Amino acid sequence: MKYIAYIFTTAFLRLLALLPPRLLYIFSDILFVLLFYIAGYRKKVVTKNLSASFPGKSPEELKHTRRKFYRHLADVIIENAVIQYYSKRRLEKMFTFRNPEMIREYYERGRDIILVTGHYNNWEWSAPLAYTFKHKIIVVYMPLRNKYFDREVMRARTKFGAEVVPMGNVGRILFKYKQEGIPTLTGMAADQRPIRKHVQFWTRFLNQETAVFTGSEKLARKLDAVMVFMKVKRVSRGKYSAETTLISDKPNELLPNALTEAHTHLLEQEILADPANWLWSHDRWKISYERWLKLKERDKAEGK
Repeated sequence: MKYIAYIFTTAFLRLLALLPPRLLYIFSDILFVLLFYIAGYRKKVVTKNLSASFPGKSPEELKHTRRKFYRHLADVIIENAVIQYYSKRRLEKMFTFRNPEMIREYYERGRDIILVTGHYNNWEWSAPLAYTFKHKIIVVYMPLRNKYFDREVMRARTKFGAEVVPMGNVGRILFKYKQEGIPTLTGMAADQRPIRKHVQFWTRFLNQETAVFTGSEKLARKLDAVMVFMKVKRVSRGKYSAETTLISDKPNELLPNALTEAHTHLLEQEILADPANWLWSHDRWKISYERWLKLKERDKAEGK
């Protein structure tokens, strides 16, 4: 049954990918109605996240931002469903880099790069990274449950030479390339909620105590890699530009968690500039700091 669903879905998406943008976004408008008005997809989570993040906004302002978010989410879902079938020429019209020279300079110096971004605007940048830069592009990902769709996503992300690596294997792969003298650029979206047992660092983010992944910082320190943050701007519907900001090219000279604090703060600034374009439907604050402390004490008492 999964294979049949995959066949019909991919056939439909291939047809969608042939459409010019003005026709493609008609499907996004339809999807917005389905998500927002009919299904009410994760409305409680979105409302809770927005209310806690912007306590000073009025109910009308929050409702306006929520509605804009669902329009944005519909666009991103449609875009990411079809860009896997786009040619390099079409992708170049959709994604551009404002300052590629910084990344290229570090390649000439043989430096590895940890590129941190968030689920802001469109986050499917593996293909543009692969054909824009000479680094070996490594994309960290979580495998999908449906093996057929998982295979399709991997095909899309690797079509221009990027290598897709599960989170648990990324360290081994990066050290292998380092031993071979091949500079790598590893892209990581670091704004999702860590599994409770892996939480090691909390910080203030969008007016809330927030658990943050520290994996990108650990990799940067172990590899002595340059850490950069990639800010993604929506130029117009279906067109995005990216700009990289240097966090540090001397990671081991900074205090512990300084890199994590820095990229979290940069993402926060990006969200505050245009809140509707972040992934508010993710239950980012499912466990509060107080709840985490209680569970940690319980586990300690039980010897876990």
